[in-house]
Amino acid sequence: MTADITAGPRAHKAPADSRVTLAHIMSEHDTNLYGTIHGGVVMKLIDDAAAASAGRHADGPAVTVSVDRMTFLAPARAGDLLTVHALLERAGRTSMTVAVRVTAERWNATTTPPTEVATARLSFVAIDSEGRPRPVPGLLES
Repeated sequence: MTADITAGPRAHKAPADSRVTLAHIMSEHDTNLYGTIHGGVVMKLIDDAAAASAGRHADGPAVTVSVDRMTFLAPARAGDLLTVHALLERAGRTSMTVAVRVTAERWNATTTPPTEVATARLSFVAIDSEGRPRPVPGLLES
């Protein structure tokens, strides 16, 4: 039996409905040989936040299909508070694109502005309980 991806409601949601912010204090366990935060650690946080954003929009599970773009802009260090901001950028019939921005600041600093350390764009597909693609709501223009 094939999935009918045209079935189900296609209400629309605003981009803000999918906004996710995740914050984590980096430790020595997150560093690479150069003493900065390992890129894979940053990428995991990006995927976690983006998946939550896509799942919010889809009202259920969504899986990562691709990392369309990943750019590291500045190093982060142990003791930095990394904040990951994810927001739905596009919604197709079953797929979604999520834009992500990562900033770093010292966890105890109040006067230093955050530094942008990475940006990314990821694609997701909403799935049903059997792992088949399913429709997602449309995205309202912002």
